[in-house]
Amino acid sequence: MKKRKISRKDAWRIVLLLILVILLLGWFSRRKMPLSGAAAKHAVPSATVQTASHDEEGGGSGRSVRTSGPTVMARATNVPGRLELPAVEDSTFFLEDAEGRYAMLYDTLYRQAAWVAYRLTRREAEYKGTERTNRFVPDPKVKERGWPTAVASDYTRSGYDRGHLLPSADRDDDSRENAATFYLSNISPQRPALNRRIWKNLEEQVRCWAVSFDTVYVVTGGVLTPGVDRIKGGVGVPGHFFKVLLVRCGGQYRCAGFLIPNRTEIPGGYSDYLVPVDEIENLTGYDFFPSLPDSIENRIEAGADRSFWRIAG
Repeated sequence: MKKRKISRKDAWRIVLLLILVILLLGWFSRRKMPLSGAAAKHAVPSATVQTASHDEEGGGSGRSVRTSGPTVMARATNVPGRLELPAVEDSTFFLEDAEGRYAMLYDTLYRQAAWVAYRLTRREAEYKGTERTNRFVPDPKVKERGWPTAVASDYTRSGYDRGHLLPSADRDDDSRENAATFYLSNISPQRPALNRRIWKNLEEQVRCWAVSFDTVYVVTGGVLTPGVDRIKGGVGVPGHFFKVLLVRCGGQYRCAGFLIPNRTEIPGGYSDYLVPVDEIENLTGYDFFPSLPDSIENRIEAGADRSFWRIAG
C-alpha cells in the first residue's frame, strides 16, 4: 500500500496543534496550584526554607531559599473539631506535638513558631502533676526535618528572655508534656518587661478563663515581619506578641485578641492591649477560627467585648 506523503502545510498544522496542546496542559497545571498569599483571604509574609549543615545542638547555616508559603488555606482542608487551628494553605511547615498537645506553624527563617495553637481545659488549668522541666532544647521534629533551629545559647546575654508561646504551666500534668513546652520552636525572644509581667499575667488570666468556661482555644505567637531584629543564631525578635482566644458560653462563641509590644518598658497591663481579632488577622495575615461558620466568625472577630471578658476600662 502506497503511503500518503505529508505536505508542508499539513506538517505546520500538526506543529501548531502540538504547541496548542502544550499550552493548554500548562494552563491546567497552573489552575491546580494553591493560591498565592496575595490571592488568598489575607496577604502574609513568605516563608524561607534553609538548607543547612547542623551541629550537634541542631544549629546550622546555609543558603536561604524563598518560598510562597505560609498562606491561607481553603476551608475544606480544615480539621473538623480543631477550633483552635488557624487556616494554613501550605502544610510543609506545620507541626503537631502529641506529647505537648499543641500544633504550630514553624518559621524556618526566624527559627521559632510563627504561631502555636492549643486547647486549655479546666482540668489542665487546675491540675499540677510536675515541676517545670526548665531544659531548653531544639525541637526533635525540627531537627529531624533538617530545618534551622535556635539553640539555648542564642539567648545568652541577648537582653531577651526565652519566652514561652504555649506556657509551661498549661502543660504540667507530667514531665514529658512539660518538657515539650521547652522545645525552642515554642520559645521566642521576649523583653523581661513583657515575659515577667504582662505576658505572665495574661497567661495566668487565660487559666482562670479555662476554669470559668471549661475550655479555651488559644492561638499565640510573635509578629515576625521582614527586617525584624535578630539575636545570635539568626533568631528573629518579634516587635509584638499576640494571643487570640475563643470560648463557648451559653451556647454562643466569644473571642478576644491581645496585641502587646515587645519593649524594654511597657505601660499598663494586658487589659490595655485588648483588640478585635480582626485587627490581629489584618496585621499577621492569619485566618483564625476558620472552622466556625462565616456568620459567627465575622461577627465575633469584629469587636472587643470587654464586658464579657470582665476587663475593666
